[in-house]
Amino acid sequence: MALGFFVDVIGRVQSVIKDESETEENPFQPPAQPLYDPTDPPVSVKLFFPSASGDPLLAVEDETIFKSSELTNRALQILQKVQDGPRKGGMFPALPKETKVQEIFISEQGTAIVNFSNTLATNHPGGVESELATIYSIVNSVTYNLPEIKEVKILIGGVEKETLAGHCLLLLPLQMDLSVTNATPRVENTASVR
Repeated sequence: MALGFFVDVIGRVQSVIKDESETEENPFQPPAQPLYDPTDPPVSVKLFFPSASGDPLLAVEDETIFKSSELTNRALQILQKVQDGPRKGGMFPALPKETKVQEIFISEQGTAIVNFSNTLATNHPGGVESELATIYSIVNSVTYNLPEIKEVKILIGGVEKETLAGHCLLLLPLQMDLSVTNATPRVENTASVR
């Protein structure tokens, strides 16, 4: 009986340690302030998600965000929609469960540096096509809708990673690639969120 009690205590301690490490790796912190004002007008955006058929690699879904005066807030709204996953059939979520955008910084040159929680890599199934779909779901969703952003640099857990899950390189910022989708190039005056 003493051995059973000892094993139970050890199990509880390991559970507490595991819970604390998961919290440290993937802290979810809601935005300090709203990502848009109630007076900001709604605007249509195109989000890119992995296609169930695999051809093309990414399918497009129309969504709505609010036209915040802050470019970072518009980018965060788009990334939250990508994080939520597709609303219609024929597409899969682009990000592994529990993946969160921890922060985003946009340089004056138009590079968005997006820091994701570690779960983007640790919970990713891997494979070349799956990694490409995740990466270009992020990159295309941001750059297609926000022409001020020319490229996206993905960080995981606050650091640069060589690959997402062993295949696709993440060391350099990536530009929009519509060759993996059936989307047409955006028309600057009507399809962009300015």
